[in-house]
Amino acid sequence: MVHFSFRRARFRAVGGVVVVVAPVVAGLLLDAQVVGSIAGLLGAVAAVLGVWLPQRRAGQRQAGRRGGSGPARRSVTAPVGDAPLVLRGREAQMARLRAALARPAERFVVVAGLAGVGKSALALALYAHAADRRGRHTWWVSARTPETFVDGIVAVAELLGADATDVEILRAGNGRAHDVFWELLSQADRGWLLIIDDADEFGVLGALDGTGWIRPSRRGLVLVTSRINSGHLWGHAADVITLGPLAEEPATLVLLDLVDGGSAAQARSLARRLGGLALALRVAGSDIGWEFSRWESFASYERALESEDVTDVLRLDGGVDGPPEPRRALETTFELSLTSLGEAGVPYATPLLRLLSCYTPHLPIPVSLLTCAAVRSLLDDPARDADRHLHRALRGLAQLSLVTEGHLERGGTRTKTVSLHPLVSETSRSQASGGTHRVAVDAVVTALDPLRADDSRTWPLAAVLIPHVRQLLATSTPYLGEEHHAGLLDAAARLVAAAAWSGATVTSEQLAVDALTHTTSLGDDHTSRLNLSAELAWAIGRNGRWDTARAMLTSLLGVWERQTDPPLLAVLDVRHKLAWATGKTGSWEPARTQLAAVARQRRHVLGDDHPDTLHTRCCLAWAMWRTGSGTEAEAEYRRVIADRRQVLGDDHVEVLDAYYSLAEGYVLDGRHEEAETVLRTAIAHRDRILGYGHPETLDNCPRYWLGRALQGQGRYAEASELLGILLREQTALFGADHPATAAIRARLSEQDDPTTR
Repeated sequence: MVHFSFRRARFRAVGGVVVVVAPVVAGLLLDAQVVGSIAGLLGAVAAVLGVWLPQRRAGQRQAGRRGGSGPARRSVTAPVGDAPLVLRGREAQMARLRAALARPAERFVVVAGLAGVGKSALALALYAHAADRRGRHTWWVSARTPETFVDGIVAVAELLGADATDVEILRAGNGRAHDVFWELLSQADRGWLLIIDDADEFGVLGALDGTGWIRPSRRGLVLVTSRINSGHLWGHAADVITLGPLAEEPATLVLLDLVDGGSAAQARSLARRLGGLALALRVAGSDIGWEFSRWESFASYERALESEDVTDVLRLDGGVDGPPEPRRALETTFELSLTSLGEAGVPYATPLLRLLSCYTPHLPIPVSLLTCAAVRSLLDDPARDADRHLHRALRGLAQLSLVTEGHLERGGTRTKTVSLHPLVSETSRSQASGGTHRVAVDAVVTALDPLRADDSRTWPLAAVLIPHVRQLLATSTPYLGEEHHAGLLDAAARLVAAAAWSGATVTSEQLAVDALTHTTSLGDDHTSRLNLSAELAWAIGRNGRWDTARAMLTSLLGVWERQTDPPLLAVLDVRHKLAWATGKTGSWEPARTQLAAVARQRRHVLGDDHPDTLHTRCCLAWAMWRTGSGTEAEAEYRRVIADRRQVLGDDHVEVLDAYYSLAEGYVLDGRHEEAETVLRTAIAHRDRILGYGHPETLDNCPRYWLGRALQGQGRYAEASELLGILLREQTALFGADHPATAAIRARLSEQDDPTTR
């Protein structure tokens, strides 16, 4: 008897013909009749299967479309109803995507960026462009969850002819599933487009090394939209297009597209306020443009943003449509990113973003600000892991586009910074606790602790921190107790002084005025308020209004003296400032007496070589020169210069200040050649240390005195050229009516008048 065993026999239709493969055939001595019978039998089976299998597959696909009893099938048609009527401001990116679609290369494309920046809108525009081409396959798969992604992949596979076995493999999601999907995709006509939207979880996509769901192909284009913008994570096969907020003009047009008859000027202002974020623009424009809107204009909407919680205003009221889908609601879309970071093992990303949101949005925040003990405590971070945890949290936030890494180059030093989009900052700040606001103040106070206002090395840090202290004063004050409130005001006072010393006197005065508006809860005689008032008076004087400064300082000294036990150093600081203001108003004799008294007290309390004592000694030497004691003044200047060089170093600005003052005395005594030598050397050192064009302090302008020294030698042409350049610079910096500018203009006028030479 002849036996056949068709163990693991496989039937597969190829080109409409069924091929039967039997790997094991038992039975050996077959005559021709038997073979012929077998062949006839197999031919009949093949004929039947050739008809039945295609019908069965078609039935399976049809059942899948109907839903059947298996898993629900998801549409792979793009949600084109969500696309904007006109895609604004993305012309360059769209051209790049069309080129990639027309000539697929061995790369897939990732459109990445902050939540709500318009990634899906760009992908929808490419989908519409591709769908208009006859015969081109276009599929849209949502990767928002593992379930939606797998359903979408299966739906694409079924359209490509996947059978029940293939679907089972695809749903299992193992390594073979990826290969099956790409085998099917490789059989599709060339020029296809597969868009995978909202791919924010790498775990859904599988490996990105060419073995996972996402692979490059020359037969078609895979386009992924994601909040993850790190090219390092996507790998070398990815072409990452990072989307930023819209520029002002296209952002304005987005609003005008949604509101008939809206004011272009108001739309532009609102677009700036929303930072060009596409989702926010769409929410605002739709809310204003719909029937019976709560808002009558772009301007009224912007006023609401300033006076109400931004998350309450930027909430689209869809009427009968009900609440918006979470990823289209600004108040939750950023929180979804934070949730994903927490699930990925970075829970401290959320408190870190809350902390960063307390500072000024869109401006650089030094990363070094975040390395203090208070921040470690907020992040619940053991000190031994603080640096690693902080940078991991920053990296996670950056990879989801919630923060942006940057660098500042100042004085040859490169500082790493982090910044936030305004709406990310505002929505996150609305959920920050009082403890977070207090930590934000602690971080600034710690960073400023070693700051000396007269040290040029601290001026770059001060310039960076000034807007952040303004923000803390404006938004964090309600969350602060007296200790942190006073600490913030003291930090503001230090920055006022640093700005004045660095030449940014207008900024200095404005910061002091702003800070004083937040002192009412502390009382008129609170130490922090009085110190801040003293720095405001000094800034006003440096801006040329010494009469006003003198009156303010006189009043402040009276307040201190009425207290039972005033802080001695604060009182000495006011006495020093008042003495100098007295001299600058023309009363150098009483100024000399007052400065001598402050110098004695500072020597007694701080020592002869303390920087504050040296500062008073230098000012006293100038008062000596102004009161006719030139020889005594010159000797004191030389002692101060020697002491400052020993204590502060040759490159300290206070050393240069003493040299300037010495040269000014030479000019007053008619020693113009000596003055020129000292001034040129000092100016060269200043340009080397601070850079040419750095704002010069108003009461010590060395090029002005160099011009006078040249005039004193009869070198009027050189003096005119020098003073003319200085006049233009000072006018641009301080205005035409500023006393420093007026002094230069007067000096040039005197030179042009022969009777005054």
